[in-house]
Amino acid sequence: MYRIYLTSFLFSTAIIFSGCSDTTDAKQNNAAVEQKAPKQAEKIAPEDDVNLTGTPVLGFKLKDSTFDSVKKRVTDYQVDNDNVSYAGGPIIENDGSGFNIDGLVGTQFGFDENKKLVYVWMVLNENNHMSHETYKKIVSYIKKNNYKIVREKAPFVGDRETEFVTPNNETIRVSSPHMGGFKVQVEYLTAEFAQQRSQSQAAQKQQKNTTESANF
Repeated sequence: MYRIYLTSFLFSTAIIFSGCSDTTDAKQNNAAVEQKAPKQAEKIAPEDDVNLTGTPVLGFKLKDSTFDSVKKRVTDYQVDNDNVSYAGGPIIENDGSGFNIDGLVGTQFGFDENKKLVYVWMVLNENNHMSHETYKKIVSYIKKNNYKIVREKAPFVGDRETEFVTPNNETIRVSSPHMGGFKVQVEYLTAEFAQQRSQSQAAQKQQKNTTESANF
């Protein structure tokens, strides 16, 4: 009888210690797996990634900044849910606040179907419409980047416009319409966006002409 109890006791003890050993081994194995698993690197915002060389504008980068990254850094913005850009993506609008630019009263950011930034528009109040002070100041800022001037129009009276091309083959246009309410407009656009806009506007014009001609 004693042998039976002893045998039973030893068998039970072996099971208990075996269970403890398995649990300990499992914990050690899990810890080893966790140590071997590489830590996921924190994602760098496209605006902060030095390897991305998109043309800079308002702290963003054409073709690199995204719909989400722009939303994170623009204050007092609204998404135009009724329209899409000529490139087929969303549009973000802002009242000019948050950029620390004197006279800036409005901005617009257009994205393509992949939600990459392809268009930026700004409108500023002209500080002195006689001397075109604001217009000249903006043009001088852009000139400092050594972008090539491809077109310049500066009559004594009339519409003023300076057009630049960037090393990435993007267009920057500064304009001051003579009858534009003393405003200066600035736009940055990719070559693809410019083509899409031109084609869309041409199609709209053709449709309008077709509709009008049907009335005669």
